[in-house]
Amino acid sequence: MQLEDIKNLKVTIMGLGLNGGGLTSAKFFAKHGAKVTVTDLKSEEELKPSIQALKDIENIRFVLGRHDIEDFETADLVIKNPVVKRIGNKYLEKAKWIESDISVFLKFTKAPILAITGTKGKSSTTKALHYGLISLGYKAFLGGNIGCNPLAFLEETNENTPVVLELSSWQLRDLKTSSEFKPHLAIVTPIMKDHQNWYSSMEEYVEDKSIIFQNQTEKDFLILNYDDEWGKKMASKAHSNIFWYQYY
Repeated sequence: MQLEDIKNLKVTIMGLGLNGGGLTSAKFFAKHGAKVTVTDLKSEEELKPSIQALKDIENIRFVLGRHDIEDFETADLVIKNPVVKRIGNKYLEKAKWIESDISVFLKFTKAPILAITGTKGKSSTTKALHYGLISLGYKAFLGGNIGCNPLAFLEETNENTPVVLELSSWQLRDLKTSSEFKPHLAIVTPIMKDHQNWYSSMEEYVEDKSIIFQNQTEKDFLILNYDDEWGKKMASKAHSNIFWYQYY
C-alpha cells in the first residue's frame, strides 16, 4: 500500500476526542484525499476545540453524539480508538477493515522502531530514550501513548530517523495481527496489577504487553526487568536478544 492509495477511500474515524489522536488521523487522511467521517459519542459542544481545528477541511463530515451503523458498513477503512473494545462492538462488527493510527503509521514508515511498554515508568523511559538519541545527533521522533499521534510526523521519517513509541496494552492489542510491527528494540518496564476492570486476568493483560516482542527475531533486542516475575515469563517466549536491568 502506498500513500496515494488513500485517495478517495471512505474512512471513518471512530473517536475524535480532545487529546489530538482522532484529530491528527482525520487531518492525515483528508490531506491524502480520503473522504473522512469523524464519529464520536460526545456532543459538538464537548468536542468544540477539536472540531474548530478541522472546520476548514472540506472533505470531513461529522457525526456527533452518536454512531451510525452505515458509517461503518460503507467505510473502506475504520480507524479505531485504542480504548474501544472490538469484541461485542456492533459498529466494528460491520467494518470491512479496521486499523489504528499506530498500525497505519507502521504500514508507511521505513523508520527503525524503538518501542516501550509496561505499567510503571514507561513515559519517563520513552522520554529518556528519545532525549538520548537526540543528544547523539539523531533526528529522532517521539509518539504513541505519550500524547503524539505518529501520523503527524510520518512524512518526515525515513530509514535513518529512529521513532520511539510508548505503547499501552490497548495499543498493542490493536497491533496483534500487524506484520509491520517489529521493533528493533523493545523495552518492558515493571509490570504491575493494572486495568483489571478491562482485563479478565493479569495473564490476559501481560499477553497484550507481550505483543511488543512477538515479531522480533535474533536480530532484535528486548530489555526486561530481572526482578519482575512477568519479565521472566516474557523472556521464555521471546526470540530476540534479551538484556536485563535491575533496581538497586
